[in-house]
Amino acid sequence: MSSPESTSTEAHLETVRAAVDAFNRRDVEAMRALGGDDFVYDWSRSMAPNRGIYRGPEGFIEFAEEQWDMFSELEIEPQELIPRGNHVVVPITVRARGREDIPVSANSAMLYTFEEGRLVRITLYQGREEALAATH
Repeated sequence: MSSPESTSTEAHLETVRAAVDAFNRRDVEAMRALGGDDFVYDWSRSMAPNRGIYRGPEGFIEFAEEQWDMFSELEIEPQELIPRGNHVVVPITVRARGREDIPVSANSAMLYTFEEGRLVRITLYQGREEALAATH
């Protein structure tokens, strides 16, 4: 029999996988379903364009569509999923193809935050250790 903590951890991991998959498929409806009105996508630590904080599902979709418009191909590749209480740290590699078919690659980490089982925030960090430190 699984404990409530392991059940919630599995649910968190499944939500993270679903979020990455929805973004990679450019599935706006699936992304909208993942976060409530209080959802926050914190891209304020970005060194790239679109730096800012996006609020609510519509804010996140605005961000995603701007990214999709910038790149002909764009995919998030999770390196690992690290559960930490109400958080999941996901070091990622983003692979994209920009204007004039130029390939682009970047590494960072995303911190997914859950409250009462709901995904409420995704925060960009420049690296795995910085994201892990934010879970304490």
